[in-house]
Amino acid sequence: MATKRYDPTATDFNGRYSRWVAALESGDDTELLEATLALPTLNQRVLKKLAAVDRDEPDSTVRAERKRVIVLLSEINANQAARLRERKQAEQRRRDRTVRVERRVELPTTCARCGTKLKEVKSTGRPRLYCSPACRKAAYEDRRAHRDGAVKVQVVEKVVTEVRERRIELPHPRSDCINAVLADDDLMVSVIWTLTALVRDRTRNAYGPDQPRFGKLSHHVQALHAALVERAAASPP
Repeated sequence: MATKRYDPTATDFNGRYSRWVAALESGDDTELLEATLALPTLNQRVLKKLAAVDRDEPDSTVRAERKRVIVLLSEINANQAARLRERKQAEQRRRDRTVRVERRVELPTTCARCGTKLKEVKSTGRPRLYCSPACRKAAYEDRRAHRDGAVKVQVVEKVVTEVRERRIELPHPRSDCINAVLADDDLMVSVIWTLTALVRDRTRNAYGPDQPRFGKLSHHVQALHAALVERAAASPP
């Protein structure tokens, strides 16, 4: 599986980056948080690079372009790393589903007529029976003349071992993912804000009011809010 080239237009990078820059300039914390979530590679390392550009580059035009390139390269590198991981995982799944059959056969190691040790015994192709053309011809003449002690050889491949392996990759239960998110406060908040951004995005038809997902989210969010209010009221001030 070849690693696909990153396409900024396909991922709407320019729109997401412009939104983040506008949120920085406006000072709107809520908008800035959502715009930052839309740029998942905008981590502390990338932010330090952007701060260094702000500090060292006096030209505003060059500064803006350099910062955009830094964020773009972070997405390109992340995309390539993700594709490489996907390829390794696909190769591992293919190996896990592969049935391996191993066979080893016993081949003659000595000449069938004179008993001399055979040289260059090969495991593929027609097995070697005689040490030389002279022995082969002599054995043929013996058989033809029906002489005592004539050699008649029939090669039968004997399977010594046959090993069959089949490993099937079993999916882990969803409860493992749920427990992992609930055990990490940052991940839990990230899931909430990601859902918030998806619902607010008018281009996401799957989260529209006419879709079943919208009703389910609305119902469960109201239940969560009611539980939080109830818990807060029951706690001592």
